[in-house]
Amino acid sequence: MGGPRSILRAIRRRVARQRWARAVSARWLSAPASAPGPLGPYESLLPDRPERTVVVLAHRALREQVRPWLMQFPGDHLHVISAEAAPEWQLDGSRVVHHVAETAGQMGWEVKLIGPVDVLINLLPQNLLPPDVPHHLEMWWRLYFHVKPDGLYVLARGSAPGPELGTALGAWMATLADTDDPEAVPTISDHDAELFRSTSAAVMSRNVIIARKRGKHYVKLRDSETNRMLVAREPRISIRELATIPAGDAVSRAVITSHEASVPVTSLPETLPYPELYLRHYRGRIAFAGSTLMYGDYTILPDSFRHHLASNFSNARITNVSANFARIPDNLRPRDTLAGNYYQLDSTFSGHFGHFTTEVLSRFWGWDRAKELIPDLKVILRKHPKELEPRLERRFFEAYGIAPDDIVWTDHPVYLESVVSASPMWHNAVPYYAHPGLREVWERLARGLIDPAAPTLERIFVSRGGQLDRRTCRNRRDVEQFFQSAGFTVVYPEDLDLSQQASIFAGATVIAGFGGSAMFNMMYAEKMTTAIVLSHEAYTARNEHLFTSLLGGDVNYFWSAPDVPHPENGWSQDAFYSDWEFDFERNRKPLEELITSL
Repeated sequence: MGGPRSILRAIRRRVARQRWARAVSARWLSAPASAPGPLGPYESLLPDRPERTVVVLAHRALREQVRPWLMQFPGDHLHVISAEAAPEWQLDGSRVVHHVAETAGQMGWEVKLIGPVDVLINLLPQNLLPPDVPHHLEMWWRLYFHVKPDGLYVLARGSAPGPELGTALGAWMATLADTDDPEAVPTISDHDAELFRSTSAAVMSRNVIIARKRGKHYVKLRDSETNRMLVAREPRISIRELATIPAGDAVSRAVITSHEASVPVTSLPETLPYPELYLRHYRGRIAFAGSTLMYGDYTILPDSFRHHLASNFSNARITNVSANFARIPDNLRPRDTLAGNYYQLDSTFSGHFGHFTTEVLSRFWGWDRAKELIPDLKVILRKHPKELEPRLERRFFEAYGIAPDDIVWTDHPVYLESVVSASPMWHNAVPYYAHPGLREVWERLARGLIDPAAPTLERIFVSRGGQLDRRTCRNRRDVEQFFQSAGFTVVYPEDLDLSQQASIFAGATVIAGFGGSAMFNMMYAEKMTTAIVLSHEAYTARNEHLFTSLLGGDVNYFWSAPDVPHPENGWSQDAFYSDWEFDFERNRKPLEELITSL
C-alpha cells in the first residue's frame, strides 16, 4: 500500500482531479511558515459574524499550543474544554470560559450547553483523544453538528506526533470525492453520508484540516434537560414552569398472567417508574409544524417526541441524524405568526384513535392549571389540509370540558408567540411508564361520554374489522365464534360512536380482545375484573399492560406466532405489523379453563 507520504500524494492527486458533490470543494494546501496565526491563510474562511462563539478542545499536555489559538479570536466568546485549565490560556480583556470535561460524552454535553458554535477547534492529537472515542472521525461525528451553517470545524495537526493524524481522515474525504451521491455508494455509511451532505468545503494543509459546515442541525432536547438547555441555546425563547409533578413509582394494580410463548415476552413489569413531569409555558418565537413538532432557532423542544425517553427518539416529520441531532425539512419552516396563547394538544398522527387516546390524552393533565393562569388560552393542533375539521379530537376535547371556542387548528406551519405544553403521563416504549394521574383524565372523559341508559354487556370480545390491514388475524372468525359460544358479545369499536364505545366498556366485567387500539377503550372500564389479550409475539407495544396497571384486575395474555418474526437479537417493523393466526393448539385449553373459572 505504501507509507503515509505515498498515501497523501495519492490523495492530493485524486482530489485535484475531482470536486466534492453539490459544491463541496476539497482544497489541499500547504500553509507558508510565515503565515500569521494558527489558521494561516485560511482566516478568510472564518464566518463573518460579530462576537462569534468559539470552542477549543484542549488538554493539559498542550499548554503552549492553546494560547495562540485563543489569540486568533479577539473580541469573540471563547470557551476551552479540557480536564484541567492552565494560567497561560487566559487572555487580558478576553472572555475565556473554561469547561471541565474528560470524556467525549462530557465534551458533547458542554458544547450542547454552550449552544450553536461558530468555530470548533479540536487541538487533540490521536493519542490524547478521550477514552470513549477511537479516532478523529468519531470525534468529528459527535461534535460537528453543533456548528452553525458556514461555521468551521478545525482539526489542528501541529500537536500530533507524525503525519498519521490526517491520513485516515484525508483518505475518507478522497473517497467521498468519487461520487456526486454518497448514498449511492454501498461502502459509505450513514455517518459518512451525513457528514458529506453537511460540508460545503474542506481544506487540508500541514497544519490544519478544516471543514465548513453546510445546513442547520437541531439538537433534540430531552424533557429532563430542557429547563437548563433552552435558556443557554435559545435566547429568543423564555420558559416558565407552571406546574411540576415529582418522579415516582407506579406499582401495577393488575395481576398479570402471561401464557405460553415461543420467545421470551418482556416489558410486563410490576413496577413502572415515571420521571418528573413538567407543565411549561414557552414564550418567544416557537415554530409549530404539526405532529407535535415544535422548535426554536437551533433546538427541537421535548414536547415533539412521543417516546421522549428512548435512546434515539424522533418525530415523523424530521430527518433523524443521530441520538442528539436532526434536520428539519424546508417545507416545515413557518412563514407567518399566529398571535395568542395556546396549549399544545397535537397528535403524532392526526385522527388516529390509538395515538390520540395514549399520547395526547396523557398531556391533558395540565390544561386546567394553564387555563386558570392564562384565561384566554386555546388548544392548538394541526389538521390535514383535506380535513374539514379534526372531528375525533373535537369530540374528546368537548367531553373533557374544553369549549369549542377554545379549539384552534392550522393546516400549515406557524410561529407561536406563546405556547404551553405538558410532559406526557404515558410512555409506550422502553422505559415504559403510565402515571396514576391519568385515571382522573379517563374518569372525566367517561363522565362526558358514557350514556347511563345504554344496555350493559358484561362479557365482550373486542375484535378487529377486516378493513384493517395491519396485524390481521387470519382465523378471526374462528376466534369470534369461540368467544361467542362462551357467552361473549363481539364488538367492533371502530364502527361505533365514541359514546357507545365508552358505555359498552364501562359496563363490562370481562373484556377480551385482540391487542391493539380498540382495546384502549378500557380506560372507561368501571367494573372490569378480568382482561384477556390475544396477540402475536412480535407485537411489542404494551399499551394494554399500561392501561391495566392503572385500572387493576386479572390480566391474561395469550400469545401466538407471527408470520414474520423479529430477527435474532433485533427488531423489525415488518414483524411488529405482521399478520398472524391465533394458535388454538397452544392456547385453547388454558383459555377454556380461564373462561370456565370466571
